[in-house]
Amino acid sequence: MTHLARRPLVIAVALLACVIAGYGLMPRDETRISALLSEVCARLNQTKDASSLANLRQFLATTLLPQVSVHAAELGHDLQGVDEVAARADDLLVGAPLSFALSSVEVHVSGRLARVDADLVLSVRGGGEQRRDLRRTRVRLAKYGDSWQIEAVEVDPVVPSEPEARP
Repeated sequence: MTHLARRPLVIAVALLACVIAGYGLMPRDETRISALLSEVCARLNQTKDASSLANLRQFLATTLLPQVSVHAAELGHDLQGVDEVAARADDLLVGAPLSFALSSVEVHVSGRLARVDADLVLSVRGGGEQRRDLRRTRVRLAKYGDSWQIEAVEVDPVVPSEPEARP
């Protein structure tokens, strides 16, 4: 091969490498969804006063679909719609501070819909007694434009666990 004949091949290989690297750096839907749910937990954890509650409500207005539904046994009834969910956010300012985190997150994307299966770790912070509850959680999301929004959240009751053996 002559020097001139190899040049298009080298350019093609370089372009292919750039495309592959660019694809690897592009945010994938699974990554975006995980980041969104992590942001929800972070915002919940930061809610400590009226100002942070107002910020949480603004965030929920853009993150939740208008017809969102939330099911958890502790709520007494399912929450329907952004307004009802935002109204219950006031509970974060009453009682012991709570901490929210997700673990074992599995994201399943099918076109413009997604389902997330995860473990929600709910911790009571502060005071002498620390308590952590693990709850299986499912989140449904829908994609509008380039952003994912939460359509439904279902949180299972606390799974009873055996107390730790202590010597």
